[in-house]
Amino acid sequence: MIEERKALSNMRYLLLVFIWTLTALSAPSISLGAVTVFKDYFFQDPPAVVLPRLIPQKGCRPEPADNEVRILVFGDNGTGDENQMKVAAAMQKFCEKNGCDLALMLGDNIHPQGVRSADDPQFIEKFEKPYEGLCIPFYAILGEHDWGRKEEMFNWKAQIEYSRRSSRWRMPSDVYSLTIGDLKILALNTNVLDSSQAQVDWLKKELGNSQARWNLVLGHKPIHSYGYHGDTDFMTALVLPLLCGRADLYLSAHEHNLQVLKADCGLPLLISGAGGKLRPEKETGPRSLFAAPELGFTYLQVKENVIRMQVVSAEGNILYSFSLPKQKRSDLKGAKEQ
Repeated sequence: MIEERKALSNMRYLLLVFIWTLTALSAPSISLGAVTVFKDYFFQDPPAVVLPRLIPQKGCRPEPADNEVRILVFGDNGTGDENQMKVAAAMQKFCEKNGCDLALMLGDNIHPQGVRSADDPQFIEKFEKPYEGLCIPFYAILGEHDWGRKEEMFNWKAQIEYSRRSSRWRMPSDVYSLTIGDLKILALNTNVLDSSQAQVDWLKKELGNSQARWNLVLGHKPIHSYGYHGDTDFMTALVLPLLCGRADLYLSAHEHNLQVLKADCGLPLLISGAGGKLRPEKETGPRSLFAAPELGFTYLQVKENVIRMQVVSAEGNILYSFSLPKQKRSDLKGAKEQ
């Protein structure tokens, strides 16, 4: 069945490319169902998802706690190989012991060139199968391997569409907000943020108007990093000034390792990009609190007065712990290392 579906998908892809070729001269950018071939990006009003409480799926244990939200955080995971399977197994075991309410998937969900359509079997091979033991929702954002690379666009919209077909995959749009009680999560599309003033304005407005006790911001690309890619210039110029004094934590991936840093304004920065890919390097710098060239994930416990972070290896070992007590957002330098 999968092979027949794959063959049908390939035929559909070839047909659509043929149609696009015939219309390319008169239509410089166009989206055709199973494959995205346009270059232009149009920012739409991001959806705001509100979950008054977390409802576990049948058989999910432990059930949600009343006084905290427990979150898996990881990215650069969608390889379908033994590395992804190893991290997935570690997450499942960790959640069985400690409880998990949802996952935040920080981009590069499907390596190496995203998907062709919402029917692409890679969704099964690189998401459903690896995480079949985790009965929680996975809220995802887009990385460059989902979006497009080297002037080639991938069908990123299929990842949004797949939310309507999966019981666990959640991507309301490429940019969105998620509110769970006193926790607000703002999800960015860093693939276009440097040229999308509308997205920057939205982020500023959301943070300025937020009444949530905790504000977390997600983006595939890091702000500061001592890994292979290093700092992301447009993130330090456009995003960091908006987060300082307004957000409590910035979560990212892109680097295939695990890092915890602190921006000059005191904002904690997490890089959790070792969910399936690994680049064996360990570099630190003045902003580093922790770095490890290991496969793994991060576990957040968001409570009323503190966020507790644990960086966990694929072997299930706690590599680093960090506590962020709640205080005035204008004085985030109270974050303390344990």
